[in-house]
Amino acid sequence: MVRRPTLRRQSRGFTLLLALGVVAVVTMAVMLSYSVVGREADTQADTRRQKQAFFAAEAGLAEGRETVRLLLNNNGGNSTMGLPAALGGATPVSDIPALAAANPPWYELLPGTAPGKWNNYTVLKTNLSAAEIPAGVDYPEQNNVRYRVFVRDDADDDQNTVDSNRQLWILAVGEVTTANGRPTRSMVQALVTNATGESIFAPGCITKGCGPDMTYNNPTDQKSPDGVTITLP
Repeated sequence: MVRRPTLRRQSRGFTLLLALGVVAVVTMAVMLSYSVVGREADTQADTRRQKQAFFAAEAGLAEGRETVRLLLNNNGGNSTMGLPAALGGATPVSDIPALAAANPPWYELLPGTAPGKWNNYTVLKTNLSAAEIPAGVDYPEQNNVRYRVFVRDDADDDQNTVDSNRQLWILAVGEVTTANGRPTRSMVQALVTNATGESIFAPGCITKGCGPDMTYNNPTDQKSPDGVTITLP
């Protein structure tokens, strides 16, 4: 009796290829998820830095308004004020190209002590009291936020370095620096007017005699209110 050899199925490595394919798909999915999470984290970090820069600029603007108020008050009843002399002999800003070419020129209103004349907007644990830091909370310190504040005349006449109407433009620049990469900046600007008298801020004229600037000084209506009796039902 002749025994015939049994045919054996040869292994073609299909299982190995299938396993490699599954590993490749899972690896690509993990890398894609990591990339999406990284972009989302970068977007949130950039949004946070933009808010920090805006708040720093707002803080600089508030400080600049108070400084301008003091400058105008110290000027007394003079109708004009030379900006270079009022700012202690300041010269026009020259280290920022966009501001250096401006006319009227911009002047440094609040020169800081940090490099580049920046004012550091720093919040550290050592500057806070124990009551301001909740127990068990890792308080995040803020040491990369700064601002600069500039001022210029509002071009009310042909003298671009002399204010004649007690109105000045203030520009505040807030910046958040990073260890690697570009800084994030925010800029706010406001026209500051030094008005005298009581001001009332409300929609429309709330009382007879108030002027267009929402003050009681109205040269067009000097008559007192009529003494009319109104009877309500």
